[in-house]
Amino acid sequence: MIRRRLAALFPCVLLLFAAHGGAQSPEKSHADIELIAEQSTAPPGQPLWVGLLFRLDEGWHIYWQNPGDSGQPPTVTWQLPAGFTAGAIRWPQPVRLVSGTVVDYGYEGQTLLMVPIQAAAPGHATLIPPVSADVKYIVCRDICIPGKAHLTLATSATGNWARWRALFEQARQQLPKPAPRGWKVSAESDRSQFVLTVRGAQQVHSATFFPLDAGQIDNAGRQNFVSSPTGFRLSMKKSDLLVQPVAKLRGLIVLEPGRAFEVEAPVISR
Repeated sequence: MIRRRLAALFPCVLLLFAAHGGAQSPEKSHADIELIAEQSTAPPGQPLWVGLLFRLDEGWHIYWQNPGDSGQPPTVTWQLPAGFTAGAIRWPQPVRLVSGTVVDYGYEGQTLLMVPIQAAAPGHATLIPPVSADVKYIVCRDICIPGKAHLTLATSATGNWARWRALFEQARQQLPKPAPRGWKVSAESDRSQFVLTVRGAQQVHSATFFPLDAGQIDNAGRQNFVSSPTGFRLSMKKSDLLVQPVAKLRGLIVLEPGRAFEVEAPVISR
C-alpha cells in the first residue's frame, strides 16, 4: 500500500519540484477556472454565494477534500473588502477515480465548488463587492500538473447571471445531505476491517462509503454490502497505513448519483 501510494504521488512530486524550481508552466493546464457569483447583488442578512467553476479536459480530474491514494484538493486564498469573510468550500458528491490499484476521490468534467461570502453587519442589498481569489490545484490524468490562478469576480454589469444561477442550483443538488433522522449509524472495528451499519434505511440495494479522513480504509479494497430488513452494512478493509486506533468514522454514504449522506459514528472495537 505504501509503495502504491508513493508510485501514485511520484509524477505529481516531479512536476511540483519543477514548478518551484523556476521551470516554465505547461502550455496547457487542462483546467479552465472561473470565479462566479449566484446573483448580481449581495442579499441583506444572507451570504453571497460565489463559486470556483472548474472545466476540465476529458479524462482529467481534480480532487475532493480527501483525495484518496494520491493528489491534493484545491485551496483558495481570498482577497475581500473590510467587513467580509469567506466560509468553507461546500464540496459536492465526489466520484471514485480508479487507475490500476490506485483509487482517488474527485471530480471530472465540470464542477462548481461553492463558498459563502458573509458581511460582518447585515444591511441593505448592495452590488457585489470586489472579490478576488488565488487558487492552487492539481489536475491529473496519467501525470499530475500543479496549477494556480488569480481570479476576479465579475461585476454586476458583466455577469452571466441566468446561466450562473442555474449552475448554482445544479451544484446544490450534488451537495451531500445530513443523514435522514430515521437512520441509526454505528461502526465496529476488528483487526482487519471496519463494519459500518445503518439501521432504519429501507430498500437500499447498494451503497459506497467515501471516507472524510485519509488513511483509515483501503480505498481500493472491495466494500462488502449486505442488506437486511432493517437496513444495511458495509464491511471495509483497513488501510495498511493505519497505525493508530480510529475513534470515529466520518464520511459520505453514497446510494446513487445525487444521493449522498453525511455520516459520523464512534468506532467500537470488538
